Amino acid sequence: MSAVYFFFFGAQGAMTPFLSLFYKRAGLSATEIALLLSVPPVMLFLSQPLFGQLADRSGNRARLFGQVLVAAALAGALVSLGSSFWTFLPLVALWSFFAGPLGAIADSIALGEVQRTGASYPRMRLWGSVAWVIATTVGGWLYNRIDLRWSFAFYAAISLITLIFSRRLPAQGVSRERGPLPPFSTLSRIPELTGFLLCSGLLQVTVAANSAFLSIHIGNLGGSNSVVGLAWAIAALVEVPVWLYLDRITERFGAMQVVTVSAFMYGVRWLLMGVAPSAGLVLVLQTLQAVTFALFAPTAVQIVGRLVPEELRTSGQALLVLVNSGVATVIGNLASGRLVDAAGTAMLYRAAAAVALAAGVGFLILMRRTRARTATGGEVTRVG
Repeated sequence: MSAVYFFFFGAQGAMTPFLSLFYKRAGLSATEIALLLSVPPVMLFLSQPLFGQLADRSGNRARLFGQVLVAAALAGALVSLGSSFWTFLPLVALWSFFAGPLGAIADSIALGEVQRTGASYPRMRLWGSVAWVIATTVGGWLYNRIDLRWSFAFYAAISLITLIFSRRLPAQGVSRERGPLPPFSTLSRIPELTGFLLCSGLLQVTVAANSAFLSIHIGNLGGSNSVVGLAWAIAALVEVPVWLYLDRITERFGAMQVVTVSAFMYGVRWLLMGVAPSAGLVLVLQTLQAVTFALFAPTAVQIVGRLVPEELRTSGQALLVLVNSGVATVIGNLASGRLVDAAGTAMLYRAAAAVALAAGVGFLILMRRTRARTATGGEVTRVG
């Protein structure tokens, strides 16, 4: 599974950090860029529930992962053929339909491995960060010398390498002898899950804004493509040591405490990004990824994994992705595009800081209510 994460995120690192720059060089406005970056999360509304249920109902999640991966690789390569907003739009939609569900399916397979073998999820997932460091660093250097359209070819090629390793994964799914699955709507009746997803989505609005305009913000401050690649690489590099010890951190402090702290640190990070006077300082601030994304992302996956029934594991991860990478990302992309056109990227980060701090307050309230219910004998799924 570690190898799958390595090549899966390596493929993404070769292309996705440079998408906004590619669109900008194609002559698109910030609003048009934001609209295109919102297509993947919109497509999640169609593909995520569909493939989540297919994965849970199939007898082999790994096989479905491989099939969808091939479709995503081929569709991703086609995006390079676009030349204007209206030619990019259908190509990005096709790619997004297949690429969107892959992360949730991979995470559900990984959580199955954790349950089956006792392996550490963060230690498996950290190999994705290692690959991201390599891909973004090499990509930033390379795209100063060759056309950015090559990024789509690299994405497709590395994705197909991922396919080779995914074929070695054990079959996972729900046996037909176990009877029908509970409906997807079962997840909406878990109050702790609903509260967590609301706070997580609010925080993800700010993360989406950063993902959409970090590269452009660095360019506005005078940074080159190499600096852009280095910024993304630094963020991934500092995740690795955190994920090596994340199991101990969550065991010591509790999962909800960890995500609450990370939300407040996001607020600090975005505020500092909004006042940074140079691209060099942005590189330094990228080290705060260690106490934001590195703490939040794997812990959120595990929290949702503990809150949902085992037979709906992939559907639970699909719902997390649908909220974070779907609803919240659409809102973050569209709002950030308008704000950048009106006031610039520095103001975007200052606004993101306020939203992230609000999410931190939400997590804090949720954590205290969960503790209160536990103290009074109410039933609640333990998440740390």
